[in-house]
Amino acid sequence: MVKRFTGIQLLLVFVAVNTVMFLMLVTSMTSEHPWLARVLPGQFGSGVNSSGYWVFFALVLLVNAITVLIAGFVLVLPALRDGAHTDEKRLAKHLADRAGLSDEAKESVLAALRDEVLSARDQIALGRLILCGGVIFFVLAFSSVSLSFARAVPASAMFVARNAASKASAEITMNDIELYTADQLAGALLLDAPELYDWRVSPLANNPGNLLFTNFVFAFRSVLGFVALLLAATILRRRISKPAEAPASTEPA
Repeated sequence: MVKRFTGIQLLLVFVAVNTVMFLMLVTSMTSEHPWLARVLPGQFGSGVNSSGYWVFFALVLLVNAITVLIAGFVLVLPALRDGAHTDEKRLAKHLADRAGLSDEAKESVLAALRDEVLSARDQIALGRLILCGGVIFFVLAFSSVSLSFARAVPASAMFVARNAASKASAEITMNDIELYTADQLAGALLLDAPELYDWRVSPLANNPGNLLFTNFVFAFRSVLGFVALLLAATILRRRISKPAEAPASTEPA
């Protein structure tokens, strides 16, 4: 019941977030003067060339990706914490030293522990799956936000070339963003080894003078690094927390 209720809560949060953002889009598009133009860069006209709305859609994808990651955290972190002390072999050793306990009582305790371990493993497996999906959405959202902001503010300098010269956002292409995203993904997962050894596929780097975009890149890499460590912890926990099978009964049939 607890898992089902938690799943319903997460679904309601996801629906509520998308509903709010959809209403924001509708109210802006139906107003005489789109109010999103006051808070977002780009043009808010009609047609597919309205760069401001592309920025909004990229932010919607980013918010959804973060929501999915939070859902994964909500499932994985409590299960890892609660399952940290469910060591059946250690508990069985302690119970064996308690001469006052009957064999039935000991087995009842161990059976309850096996159920708890299995429940935690199932919850971690589901959370790991959600985190993997969230990472995919998060990477796509990073590319979308980077490209949409570059198109919306063509005169800005979000990037610098590898020779340290700034590059206008209007010159950035989809291929540039894809390669830049690959570099950031590798840097987050490989502990900055690509930068140390100059293993880069993109000719671009973030412009430190653009503090907003630089902070966004830092947050992206930090979240990816944390999720990678969390996924590694779930895999390690799966290997060391396999519940033992109940001993076969020795009583005659």
